[in-house]
Amino acid sequence: MTTSNWRLTLIIGGMLIAAVSIWFLASQSIRPTQIAADSRETPPIQGPIPEFKEQHLPVLSLEVPNDAFTKQQELPNLMTPLAEEAKVTVTPTATPIATVMDSVYKTAPTTTQISIPVLNYHSVTVQPGNTAAITPAKLEEQMQYLADQGYKTLTLKEFIDIWEGGEKPTAKVVLLTFDDGYKDNYTAALPILAKHNFRATLFISPGMVEDGYFLNWEEIKEMHKGGWDIQPHGMTHPNLTKLNAEKQTFEITEARRQIEEELGITADVYCYPFGERNQTTLHILKEHGFRYAFTIEQGMAKPDQNPLLIRRLFVNGEAGLSSFKSLLK
Repeated sequence: MTTSNWRLTLIIGGMLIAAVSIWFLASQSIRPTQIAADSRETPPIQGPIPEFKEQHLPVLSLEVPNDAFTKQQELPNLMTPLAEEAKVTVTPTATPIATVMDSVYKTAPTTTQISIPVLNYHSVTVQPGNTAAITPAKLEEQMQYLADQGYKTLTLKEFIDIWEGGEKPTAKVVLLTFDDGYKDNYTAALPILAKHNFRATLFISPGMVEDGYFLNWEEIKEMHKGGWDIQPHGMTHPNLTKLNAEKQTFEITEARRQIEEELGITADVYCYPFGERNQTTLHILKEHGFRYAFTIEQGMAKPDQNPLLIRRLFVNGEAGLSSFKSLLK
């Protein structure tokens, strides 16, 4: 090899070594950045771990008005059945009894002071703890007292004649009423009253007839022949204020229709189940020709009362004879 060739070989070799060295150093300088960028491991946290605090959305307080009238106007009446299905206007829940307006119709006040005790009975049976039930023995005692004191028990027609005529009766009078139509009214009350030739008015719910616990139609017809007046107490004994106008109308008019059909009488005197009614009830009664209606408000019946809001006197089945006497004063 000549000297010139030897030098050329050394130069080329040096250049190759330099190139390799440069490449090696360059590859080392970019490696940490690539590893950090490609890593899937979370680098360790330096210093204390911060405390985790649960976050809550702010609670908004809702104020519900205490005014009962406001609640009635704003909240839906969930107790009114089938209101949407019936597609009629829902009547409000019961107006408090003391504030039901006498706005339907009212007879003119009479100058003669007339007060008639209308006694309100229910079941005639032995049932301790139930003030609405009176034992046959106590009922007999009370009827004997009325007979001894010379009381005349009125038919419904006689009661209405006194009411409409404004004539004060010449004798002591009382109207006996029995609500609901329990079977014991036939088995117990009927014979006791018949013994004294007494009359009474029975308010029944035809939808409950024939169920075994209440009177059947044959018993009702026999009581009617025995001098008892039979009048409607709702078709199924509902709280009318929980029903819309359409349902109220059915309960009132269907009870009347069935009684008139079965007995061949006019049944235009009503008795409110549970004593409950509202303005809608009063307008329905007037619209369908009912002349009178009895409540459970306590007091003597007087002709200056609204004829659809006649008062009665509840007979407490657990009270003694002295309490019964005080009702008649």
